[in-house]
Amino acid sequence: MHKPKVVFPFVEAGFGHIMTEKSIADAFEKKYGDLCDVERIDFYKNGGKGLTEYEKMLCREVRSYNKCHAYGYFMTSFLSLWGTKISSWCVMQVLVPGAYKEAMERMNSLKADVVVSTHWTTNYYASKADNKPMTIMYIPDAHANEMFLYETDLSMISMKEGYEAALKKNKRFNEDNFKLVPLAIRKEAFEVKGNKKELREKLGHDDKFTIYLTEGGYGIGLTETLCEKIIEKNLNVTVIAVCGKNPELKARLDKLKEKGTGNVSFYPYGFTEKVLPMIASSDLYMGKSGNGLMEAAFFGVPIVVTHSANKIEKNLAEHYVTYVKDAVRIFEVDKCLKFIEEAINGGERYMSLLKADIKKEDFGSEKIADEIFKKINEKFKLTEE
Repeated sequence: MHKPKVVFPFVEAGFGHIMTEKSIADAFEKKYGDLCDVERIDFYKNGGKGLTEYEKMLCREVRSYNKCHAYGYFMTSFLSLWGTKISSWCVMQVLVPGAYKEAMERMNSLKADVVVSTHWTTNYYASKADNKPMTIMYIPDAHANEMFLYETDLSMISMKEGYEAALKKNKRFNEDNFKLVPLAIRKEAFEVKGNKKELREKLGHDDKFTIYLTEGGYGIGLTETLCEKIIEKNLNVTVIAVCGKNPELKARLDKLKEKGTGNVSFYPYGFTEKVLPMIASSDLYMGKSGNGLMEAAFFGVPIVVTHSANKIEKNLAEHYVTYVKDAVRIFEVDKCLKFIEEAINGGERYMSLLKADIKKEDFGSEKIADEIFKKINEKFKLTEE
């Protein structure tokens, strides 16, 4: 029996894409790895100059969106105005000279039967590969933006409002090739055990009202100013400040800690693997919109969205504010500080967020893996349906 080669290409363009790709790959390989030849690849790593420059461009754009929100909103709106085909052609084939040729050489060299993507770039390459592999896409956003509308054999999304909007607006989608699935959270989230007190003890943190501050993997946003204000107010709280891949911010927060933080138990971190237990140990999650909101929701931690870098992140925040009802949007430091003080004292706004109806069955990649295998099995007849 031919074992189809299923490739999971990883792309760094915001860490939400990497985390969801890994979650889905883990679930698929665990359940169907004996029936398929599973390969994971960091698509842009260890390639030629074009691939290296293209990944740098993707990361640079994400950072630029976070530094200048107006630019982020402009670019996402501009791509929407251009439409899927023109936007895809321009971004994929024109923007970085030489990158498209190298990317197609790499995609063709994989000789994949199936390519499962969580980022639109690798889906685009797969759709144009010489051997015409099956293309499967998980959309990690609230809505399918223009770049995610390029042709696939199967697309999946986790947020009902985005699913219904795409079915209504895009003739390409139907109930056979577009599926509503649970959120692709990391399997490690299910492995976090213990109540808040126990988790704080394991982490070496003080057991009191805990605020988790983050501005995404690149650590750009309000974190530093918020830390300064919380320390200035001398609030009796624990602050976990995760700086991601921003060593300059981490260094500044370390200096802030050295000066003394009074009643504030202050724990600055760089890029860390302890994010999930840290979030689970917290009473309040504050940071930019992104896939971190999914993890806070999973652990039932109320959310304050401190900024959205573009329209995509705005839609994601809207999902948690309007539909899940476990989040509020507060973009000004002083208002964030006021909300923290209210939360410490059990304020009404904070308590209402704790009442959000969050179901664990809305999370996890096993059902996503099942949909992927079902599609593969239709073509390759690996098992009797």
